[in-house]
Amino acid sequence: MDDESYKRMRCCTKSRFLTLVFLLLTILFVPQLTKKVGAHGIVNVTGVENNSGHIILQIFETETSFKKFAPDRIYKKIATQGITIIPLEDFHEVEVAIFVYHDENDDEKFNTSLFWTPKEGYAYSNSYIPTSIPKYSKALFTVEHGSPIDLKLIY
Repeated sequence: MDDESYKRMRCCTKSRFLTLVFLLLTILFVPQLTKKVGAHGIVNVTGVENNSGHIILQIFETETSFKKFAPDRIYKKIATQGITIIPLEDFHEVEVAIFVYHDENDDEKFNTSLFWTPKEGYAYSNSYIPTSIPKYSKALFTVEHGSPIDLKLIY
């Protein structure tokens, strides 16, 4: 084999190798780029009476978790008087019920009096105010991509 033939063969082999690498990278990474990214949003908790403690946001994705008071997701943010903004990361558009409360004494419990009257500020999604045992169907709503969720605490 002469030098000229060897150079052509080497050039073609290198070109084929680069093409193969490009195809493999495309196959590996294009599905990742087209994957649905979780919706990011924010929850605006208004009516926060003071800077004490934390705002605890609980998200319930099923009626069972709601009835057991076992949230599927929990977000915790330092309370800011007036409004506390809680970012939701990697949150897909879905139907959920939200319960938020102002944990003023940082005991990570929603405190109530002897007759279950709330001692701390709270709110449910859909502006739902329960008069008896809370109902999942009343607090259920659809989280929409990019739409802020506004919840006003009741003390």
